[in-house]
Amino acid sequence: MKILTQLSEMHNFTPNEKSIAAYILMHKESILHLNIQELAKATYTSHSAVNRLTHKLGLSGFKEFIIKLAREFQQYTQNISSVDPNYPFSDEESPLQVAKEIAELMKETIDKTFAYMDDDLLSQTAMMLDQAKRIFIYALGDSQIRAKSFQNKMIKINKYVVIATELYEWAYHTVNLTEADCAIFLTYHGKSPIYVRAAQHFRREQIPFITITATSQSELAKLSTLCIQVPNDEVKHAKIGTFSSQIAFEYVLNVIYSCIYKISYSINRESAVQSLKSSYVNEMMNDL
Repeated sequence: MKILTQLSEMHNFTPNEKSIAAYILMHKESILHLNIQELAKATYTSHSAVNRLTHKLGLSGFKEFIIKLAREFQQYTQNISSVDPNYPFSDEESPLQVAKEIAELMKETIDKTFAYMDDDLLSQTAMMLDQAKRIFIYALGDSQIRAKSFQNKMIKINKYVVIATELYEWAYHTVNLTEADCAIFLTYHGKSPIYVRAAQHFRREQIPFITITATSQSELAKLSTLCIQVPNDEVKHAKIGTFSSQIAFEYVLNVIYSCIYKISYSINRESAVQSLKSSYVNEMMNDL
């Protein structure tokens, strides 16, 4: 998880740590120029309190904290969008200009989503899904299209994904998951009551699940075993289409699939080669 996200959430922070986090978030422009003593003085805390906060963020100390924070600020600056994700083009633009705007939106969305990614989180996600006996995805509307794309890729490495919300059978699937399985919630705003009910059940039964969402502060995200955040750029009801959210979801799922594939790279590659050589598969494909 990104440092700025952790500072914003203030999860399990002491009062002193909350004061330090709030100061950092309010003084982003100047914080990189302060040393640990100056930060402690500015927040009316202590040298040791600042160090404890950096350790709680999973860092070795103040020096690593400043280096990583500087990188995040740089990524944030580079990813300031020049295209409105909700209305990326106007009625006065030519078809070629529309094509240019959509291309810019796709590139900027992927860059922003990449900035949210964390190496450890991706590794944990891939390992959890790779070891799962069964994988169930909860996704509705446009997000279900992204889920089906992921399902199609996973079949090629002999992992069979169930779309739990297909045909509105989510309740049946939910009660039949076990600790050996894993669920994925693909939801931009993360406010669906049925998702929260399913997540509460999984939490009680110790069933691992991953949420991919733009709202890391939602109840669903907080209940999750792992949560992968995407940019929160779209307005719920005021937009031309779900361009940004679906580009982000597709990118995250492609990255997750690739990380799972990489775990058993040589086996998966050999399996794909053998499948293509199979006369039965070739015969089936020729009939399509």
